[in-house]
Parts: sequence; structure tokens; C-alpha cells
Amino acid sequence: MIAMKKLSCLLLLAGALASGCSGGDDGELALFESPKTAVAYSVEMTGLPSEEMTETAENALAVYREQEAGAQSLAFLKRRAQGDAALVKRILRSGGYYSGKVDVTVAEVAAAEAEGGEDAATTSGDTAQDDAGDAPKKQAVVTIEVTPGPAFTLSEHQFKIAEGSARAPDAAALGSPVGEPAAAAAIVNAETAAVTQLQRAGYPYAQRLKRRAVADLEAATLAVTTPLASGPASAFGDVTFEGLEDVRARYLRTYLPWETGDIVDTNRLRSYQRALLATDLFDTVSVKLPEDAPEGAEPVLLPVTVTAEERPFRTASAGVRYSTDNGPSVSGGLEHRNLFGENETLSTEAEVGLEEQRIAFGYREPQYLRAGQDLLGSFVLLREEDDAFDQLSATATLGLQRRLSAEWVVGAGVLGEASLITDQGVETTAFLGGLQVFAEYDDTDDLLNPTSGTRFRGELTPFAGIFDDAFAGFLKVDTTASGYVKLLSDDRYVFAGRGRFATIVAEDIDKVPQTRRLYSGGGGSVRGFAQRFVGELDTDNDPIGGLSAVELGAEFRAKVYGDIGGVLFVDAGSVSAETFPAFDNGVQFATGFGFRYYSPVGPIRFDVAFPLNKRDADDAFQFYFSIGQAF
Repeated sequence: MIAMKKLSCLLLLAGALASGCSGGDDGELALFESPKTAVAYSVEMTGLPSEEMTETAENALAVYREQEAGAQSLAFLKRRAQGDAALVKRILRSGGYYSGKVDVTVAEVAAAEAEGGEDAATTSGDTAQDDAGDAPKKQAVVTIEVTPGPAFTLSEHQFKIAEGSARAPDAAALGSPVGEPAAAAAIVNAETAAVTQLQRAGYPYAQRLKRRAVADLEAATLAVTTPLASGPASAFGDVTFEGLEDVRARYLRTYLPWETGDIVDTNRLRSYQRALLATDLFDTVSVKLPEDAPEGAEPVLLPVTVTAEERPFRTASAGVRYSTDNGPSVSGGLEHRNLFGENETLSTEAEVGLEEQRIAFGYREPQYLRAGQDLLGSFVLLREEDDAFDQLSATATLGLQRRLSAEWVVGAGVLGEASLITDQGVETTAFLGGLQVFAEYDDTDDLLNPTSGTRFRGELTPFAGIFDDAFAGFLKVDTTASGYVKLLSDDRYVFAGRGRFATIVAEDIDKVPQTRRLYSGGGGSVRGFAQRFVGELDTDNDPIGGLSAVELGAEFRAKVYGDIGGVLFVDAGSVSAETFPAFDNGVQFATGFGFRYYSPVGPIRFDVAFPLNKRDADDAFQFYFSIGQAF
């Protein structure tokens, strides 16, 4: 026998097997109702070189997918099994086995023998009769014997520019397994990466042409050449908008991540589309280049067409909360997100409870003076009756907020506040001005129900003004951080932790209005204690507040069944009259449990908490009902 040193052949390389493999029978088109199943069968497959390939085959082969339903006849079953042989070979090639063989046999067996096998097919517990129960079924065994042969090594993989002027990418640098097993999926992924690299480097019309592979059967090696058509080098041209009615194109241009004449990067097109959708002004947005590459001197200027469908700009909202210390409260809000055509947002929110009534107006103007910067303003009227103090106040703020990255936001602004405060029957007034500065980091995966990532917010505000007819000046710093960890690969079990440190630099606590002192306790901090009840109490068992506060909390969250979950938590906190925590009033501890319903609008929580070192003034328990996690 004369051995062929090299055999040139075209090989079909399968990419995404789990989604791309299909092995159904061409003849099984549901043009007519199928006849009754007459054959029940089991499947025996041996020889695949890895558990991953075996699992892929069991999910993809028709003999497995249709096993429960059986087959109409032995001949029909044989066609089904033989049709799967080609799919098994594709699975082998996906792992670098290019000379494998697949032998498929279908044999009828006695019913008793089939029932004794581990994989004997069953239909509603009856293996020997059809659905009518009046005729015995035939029993068969499908045997798939795989001889994988040697694993081929990818000796070489080259990209060549067959059409266009681009420089060919480096296959190995893009993940092609040169010098390793010639796994088809890895080769195809490298080809996809090559096309993407060209499209991001000014060649948006780049595409892969038909690859060519040369196999050396004796050496078990494979050499692959992938030709690419790069198309012309291109740059961004004019941008036009279609579908706009009330939104101004001038505003949308402020989000453009390129300038006219910049080299085309298709990733920027997707980034621009995401930015426009994030404005919450549109139901759909598409950002496209011309379908066909235009001719002309390179780089060719490509026009960009943005097609958008506007959504309603007005939104109404409502909510309800309940806690044992504050009682029930209801809230409602209205929002208009496009006042003057450039996403200017005006919001009104009101909350009414037994102890607190609040109405707030907010204004936001995005892209103010520069991209990524917002102008923010608010005005809040508040009436509150609390164990710590009663207040009637008006607060106005105006500031700028700038997004530095996907995770970081910073801001600064001014604050003005006028308050009428009643404490132990004594009325005082406070007129304060402040300069607020903050920084915020958030890389969590969900706003209302985070399961991974961290959050941090730090605020620094120097205050000055008049309190109780005397000058008052102090510096307030408040920082909070939280982290979330999935205990398994999914979000079924989550550990969450939270911490807070806050301090006020002031001459004395009596120089700080009660409304601006530090407090702890309640549904958002140390559950189990009433709102503001962590720390020192006066002779009437009312909270005094402090100049420093420390809080720690931990939760274990578990989804028990479907959208129903539960939590176990422990919280701790301390408030001191000194600028730095002295813990002279001890640390209050609480623990509890809760339930969660993971609704489409966010988790609805119900928590019950118990103070562990209860004082006479503390309740035996507290419970809370609201939308969103505690932190």
C-alpha cells in the first residue's frame, strides 16, 4: 500500500456546537400528523474522547432528543440514527479529531431484554404497549460506536487579505490554537476575532471568505489559511437622524463618541446606540452605516443613520411602606423626561405617613456644558414628628454631577435650609448653608437587587449659618460601603455586607442642629431598633443623636422556591457624642429574618428584627415592608 504523505482537503469546521448542531431527520416535517409510535428504544454510545463531547452529543442528537417519543418504525429509527452519524463527526472535528469514524447500528431486541437495560425507553411507565394499551411495542437498541482517531494538531493558521488594503491580523495573537489540538471552535473564534479587529480598525465591511485547510494524515497535523476581505478603509461622515418628533438632534449629538473624520470603529456605533437608549427617551434605536461599501479615495467618509422611535415622556409612580416605628406611608410621583426637547427632567414626589409628610421637586439637565455632566436641582418641604425631634423645614440644592466612568460618579453643589425645630417642647430655628461634595462607586449588577460587586459613597459637607440665634459652623463626613458575593455560580445564594462610618467636626453637639446630627437605627441601618434609637437617650427616652456613628450589617440571601426567597441578617451600630467613636453608650446589636418576593419591578421585602441587647425604651421587635433590598 502506498501511503499518501499529504492529502489536501476542504474541512468544515464547526463553531458553536451547543447552538449550531442539529441532527433532526429531513423527513420528519410536520406536514401531516405522525402515526402512532410503534418502537421504543434505548441508546448506547461509546468512544467519544471527552465528557464535554458526550454531553454535547446527548443534547444534540435526534436519537436522544426524540427518545421519549420513540419512533414510528424500525426503518424510520435507522434513518434517524444514520442521520446523526454526520453530526457526531462534526462534534469530533470541533475537538480536533478529523479522521474519526462512526458506526451506527439499530437492532430489535426482545421486550424482556430491553426492560432489563439501564436506558430502556419508557412511555408513561408502559414499555410494552402503545398509548391505547392494546398492542405491544417493538423494542430496539441504537448503538453508536465512535473511533475518534488521533487528535490533530494545528501546525499553522494564517490570515491573508484577499480583497482590500488592510494588514492581515496575527492568528495566534487572536487565540487560534497554533501548536495545540486543532479545535474547530477555537479556530472559528479566532476568525471572528480577526473580522472584529478589522471592523474596529477602520474596515467596517470586513468579512471572512471561505477557509482552506490542508491535513497531513500521517503526522496528524492541520494547516489552515483563512482569506479575509477587508473592504475600504473608512472614516465617520455626517450623522443624520430619522424618527425624531419632540427630541432635538442637537442634544443627541452630544453623546457622539467620535468626530467627523475619525477612523470607523464599529464598537463606537454600539456604544452610541447604548448611550441613546440609556437616555430613556426611546423604545428602539438603531445606528447604522450604509449596507454596501461606497467607492472613492480611502479613507471613505461613511454617513451614519440613526433611526429612533420615541417613547412616552411622562411617568406616574406609586409606592407603599410600613414599619412598626413609623407606621404606614404611601407615596406617589410624576415625571416628565423631555421638557424642552433635550431630556430635561422635572419630577414631583409626595409621601404621606402618620409621622412624616414630604413633597419634593427635582430638576435634571443632562449633558450640561459638557458630555457626561448633569445639572441637578431640588426643593424639599418636610414635616416630621419623631421621638428625637419635630421639624418643619425647607431645603434647596443646586449642583453638578459628572460621570467619570461606568463605575465612578462625582459631584458638588450648594445647599440652603431653613428649619423650625421642636425638641422637648422648646422651639428653635436653624438657617444653614452648605457646600456638598460627594464621590460614588458602583459596579454591582443590579440597582434594586445586587448579587455581585461593591458600592461606595462618600459625602463631605461644611455647614455654616445661624442656629438658636447663634453662629453655627461644622463639617460633616458620611461614608457607606456595601459588597455582594454569589456563593454559587448563579444568584441563588448571596452574601451581602454593609458598613458605615460618619463623623461631625464641631465645637460641641449642642452647636449642631438636631436635624443635622448623626443617628442610627431603622429599616435602612440597624434593624430591630426604632428609627434614630441607636445611641444615647435623654431622660424622656428620646434619641439625642451624636457627632459620630458606626454601623455594620450582614445578610445571607437565598432563593427558596421560584421567585420566593428568604434572608437571615445581623446588624450592629453605635452613636457617640464625640467626633470619633467612643462607644461610651455601647453597641446595639440586632438580628432577624425576612422574606423576599422577586417581582418584575424589584424585590418586595418583609423583615422582622429583634434587638439583642434591648433597653427599656426599645420595642421587642420591629418589622419592615417595602420595595428593594435593605441595602
